[in-house]
Amino acid sequence: MTARHLTTAALTAALLVACTQTPTPTTGTLSAQGTADTYAKRQANVPSTPPETTRATPTTDLTRTYPGGGLHTQAAPAGAIPIVLVHGMLGFGRTEAFGGAIKYWGGLNDIQEDLKAQGYPTYTASMGPISSNYDRAVELYFQIKGGCVDYGEARAQQFHHDRRDPRKCYPGLYPQWDAQHPINLVGHSMGGTTARYLVHLLENGAAAERARSGHAPLYDGGRVGWVRAVMTISTPNSGSPAADNLQVMIPMFKTLILSLAQSAGVAPDNMIYDFDLGQYGLARRSGESYPAYAERVFNSAIWTTQDQAAYDLSPDGTAALNRAVGLSPNVYYFSWNTRASTPGLLSGWEYPLPTQNPVMLPASYPFAWPLAPGLGNMSGTSPSGQIRYDKTWWANDGLVPVKSMAAPLNMGIPTLKYTGQTPARGAWYDLGTLDGWDHIDITGNITFRNVLPFYRNQAAFLATLN
Repeated sequence: MTARHLTTAALTAALLVACTQTPTPTTGTLSAQGTADTYAKRQANVPSTPPETTRATPTTDLTRTYPGGGLHTQAAPAGAIPIVLVHGMLGFGRTEAFGGAIKYWGGLNDIQEDLKAQGYPTYTASMGPISSNYDRAVELYFQIKGGCVDYGEARAQQFHHDRRDPRKCYPGLYPQWDAQHPINLVGHSMGGTTARYLVHLLENGAAAERARSGHAPLYDGGRVGWVRAVMTISTPNSGSPAADNLQVMIPMFKTLILSLAQSAGVAPDNMIYDFDLGQYGLARRSGESYPAYAERVFNSAIWTTQDQAAYDLSPDGTAALNRAVGLSPNVYYFSWNTRASTPGLLSGWEYPLPTQNPVMLPASYPFAWPLAPGLGNMSGTSPSGQIRYDKTWWANDGLVPVKSMAAPLNMGIPTLKYTGQTPARGAWYDLGTLDGWDHIDITGNITFRNVLPFYRNQAAFLATLN
């Protein structure tokens, strides 16, 4: 055997060894982990180039992303119903973070105002950036309709937080919202699952709250037809294995927020950013610096509960959500996937593209033993054992597997590739994968690439639905 063959054999063995490794489930607070598999250690072990040749991956042209293909007019038709943009984890409103210098939806550009300029009534919601889907859906309802947030007495007692937060009272983005004045919900990342939860509450309410006197009318349900369509973008519709490991995820949360601040030219001590956790007694104190506030939040007991974003974004948490909310037979559902990885020609592992945001590499890179696998070579099971990871989970956008974005799994629902057919309510349509776009830059943040044509195309498509 030649030296070259020996080298190839050794590389093959090294690449394939981690395929048999089971990820170590990690739950609880950051301080409780105590393992060597930290965010910092993983970050230090990301090589500058993959150890094997990878497949060339073209980047999707966002001007050609009208669902079903082709180029279409992007101007709104008469009577286009409003679009509400629903941000994901760590998201923020139009003016509440970084002095308004950057927008969650658009970065240095402004997707809301651009769509309005095309004639589409568009609003931007703002919910708790690390709150649970349930709490975020309740906040979303009151933001759109108007009123003071009421999480419900039963919910508050279950998770030991306040029923109301006096800071969360809203005039309403669209107070006339009802079945005669419906909306479309466009959610990025966790915003997609929050939108789905809102549809469930609108139509079905919450039985535990209905059993309590003085409950908010939202929990009565019966609001059929208030939402015409839900479109998810980069949404973990079946969760992300990255969220199984808080030892990695919590430092990543911190670093992502600081990266956004840096892109806005804002010093950490001067950051105006609120985790909107007043119901947990975690409101930002007067004069409190952002670093001190963040440490208080990320070391709080909320991470030991199932009432927070990391649990809801995990495959186990999302499986519970999917069982609870299902799909409405009255709503159109669509998904876009993003992908910022490419397979190695030898191992099949998915390596990050050079354009992938480096903050996400500790979660996405396919590490070999002794580090736990990343998204690109995930194996084993979720902490509960109910979700098994295999190579179909490897392609990812840095935070979420493409497989999870495409549709909620194991729900027994019709899931179809959208090719231009007339869509039906109550079915799920996979609109396709945006290659070369990671989880963050599809929003227009921390990138100089223009995402406005993509959102114009989606607005034009949604306006065709009856």
